[in-house]
Amino acid sequence: MKKFYCLVLIVLAAFTACKKGELSSAGGEDNGCISRVKRDYSDSNKVELAAAITLLQKNNIPVNGLVIYRVILNDSISNNGPLNIYQHVIAYEESKGLPIFNSGIGYHFRNEAFSTIIGRRYGTLSLNTTATAPLPQIRKIFIDAFKKDGYTIDNRVNESSCLNAEFGYYNLTPDTPDQPHFAKVWKVTFMNYDYPVAYIQDDNRKLLSYFNGLLTLNKTNKK
Repeated sequence: MKKFYCLVLIVLAAFTACKKGELSSAGGEDNGCISRVKRDYSDSNKVELAAAITLLQKNNIPVNGLVIYRVILNDSISNNGPLNIYQHVIAYEESKGLPIFNSGIGYHFRNEAFSTIIGRRYGTLSLNTTATAPLPQIRKIFIDAFKKDGYTIDNRVNESSCLNAEFGYYNLTPDTPDQPHFAKVWKVTFMNYDYPVAYIQDDNRKLLSYFNGLLTLNKTNKK
């Protein structure tokens, strides 16, 4: 199960590096390049993806609303006894066709029999699917955070680069999973880049988090 634990550590490190934002001015706009997108997060290995769906269904686990993005089918542990093969299926949820960005569910199996679940499912949310924030406002909030942060993955992106914005849902109270409070948000990145990434609340234009992709306290000088 070492592969799974490494994955968990990476995710925890990423959330630790996120910076909480402040309310941004809803009146400011940046008319630069920004496009609304719908990303495909599912596992690119379609053979493993199909095997994961079959495994879930075999164990009577509903697959509707799940987007499976990580599959480990042969995690073997012997412990000086019979060899056990563990399977791990990691997914996030969608509601009404939109992603729940900070959802996360891990289904874990031993010899293809369900063993345990990490995380929880929320099902269909009561929120509608309508966005209200103009994209130029979303762009300005992201670019302001990018310039304030001062970090960069490389020198090929700057405040004039194109952005991608994806609309979805976000749990504002992840530390109390039994009392979730969801909001409609935008996930924003530079086009063709995973980082930096920001989550911006749709109704009040609040910057919920900004992560530059660098797990370090040392700034990289921008040219």
